[in-house]
Amino acid sequence: MLKRGYYSLLVTISLSSFGDAFGLLAMEWLVYDLTGSKLAMGALALSSGIPELLLRLLGSPLSDRLNRGRIMASLAAVRLLALALPLVMGLTGQLQLWHLFLAAALSGACAALFMPTAMAVIPGVADGQKLVRAFAIIDGCKNAAALLGPALAGAMTAASGALPALGINTICYTIAIATLLRLPKMQKPPKVQASFSIAAYVREIGEGFSFYKQFPAMLAIMGMVSISNMSSIAMWTMMVPYVREVLHRDAVAMGTLTTASAFGALVGLGVISWVGEIKRRRTAMLCSLAAIGLFNSLLGLIPSFPLVLIALFAAGVASPFFGSLSSSLHGRLVPGNLQGRVNSIRFLIGGGLQPIGAFAGGAIAQLYSVPVLFVVMGLLPVVCSGAALFLPSLRELNGDLSSLEARNRLKNSGTPAQIGDVPV
Repeated sequence: MLKRGYYSLLVTISLSSFGDAFGLLAMEWLVYDLTGSKLAMGALALSSGIPELLLRLLGSPLSDRLNRGRIMASLAAVRLLALALPLVMGLTGQLQLWHLFLAAALSGACAALFMPTAMAVIPGVADGQKLVRAFAIIDGCKNAAALLGPALAGAMTAASGALPALGINTICYTIAIATLLRLPKMQKPPKVQASFSIAAYVREIGEGFSFYKQFPAMLAIMGMVSISNMSSIAMWTMMVPYVREVLHRDAVAMGTLTTASAFGALVGLGVISWVGEIKRRRTAMLCSLAAIGLFNSLLGLIPSFPLVLIALFAAGVASPFFGSLSSSLHGRLVPGNLQGRVNSIRFLIGGGLQPIGAFAGGAIAQLYSVPVLFVVMGLLPVVCSGAALFLPSLRELNGDLSSLEARNRLKNSGTPAQIGDVPV
């Protein structure tokens, strides 16, 4: 059963996703207008990715130590201030490249803990047997927001420039902060030692990694996520040059392509929500990964706008079968008192190769071409999913998970929980 706090969280995530669709396109468009450099586009993603990875590692225990609602509100406030910097500088005619890079760095740092904290809340506000639907609804609303956002942002950028799109992003975060501040208390303040202990804090970081030591299959899943995300960031970082130089289109087309991908993901999530629990998780996840790669590689092979729209839509349909199943597995197998830490480490592993992807994307596109980049990066997930067929540990993710849950409870029964989750 879903509770009132779940729907409040749903609104917050949807608003932030809708605003981010505007802000991301605006910042990428501004960087390319200022520099015309593909390497600069990669550097923008790099400036966001590195702080995100560092804070996910060093800040992973915070989601379990502090009030999760207040953490999310504080992160949204910092993100709002970060976006206001290039907006104000642009409106006053003083915008410089470093303003955009600083905004990207602060945004990446905030994103490091925002979504892991939100994911840590969901198992406490949804029926444990319906986590696939709970995560699918969250993902569906995110993609619905992303469905509308890019198309509107593209039209606004084409008509009025990129700065109004940044303004929409700041408005969305302002409303999201107000919504977060009105959430019911999601977690009691944890009982920690009066004096801060570095050794204890480091141990808590290690506890986030310990889950993957207990479940090698989940570590393999996150390794595949990392490769897939590296491929994705390399391609989407170069999407503005691809649209302008290969497809010879404007910001409206850029928004339309992003919308096609989001609409496909929304359709895929609808199928998952209708199907419910999937027993053959290994097959579904590996087929999803391979399909994403194959459809993405078509962007480099067939640079035709209508066909690119179809390919991105199809890749979007395939993507939730991997993402929602991975989220539901984490929701069921991770102990409640470790949800924040494990989700932070999960996002850390999943995004660990993104800075490499951002840099490689700019370098390959600059040295060879954007279509070559898309073919190479599209085929990576295909190879990865094929290799994963030979991993016997993934078979234990099929069928009923009760044995894995029982094993997890047994391993954690001797360690009293220091932090308890209070349902919303």
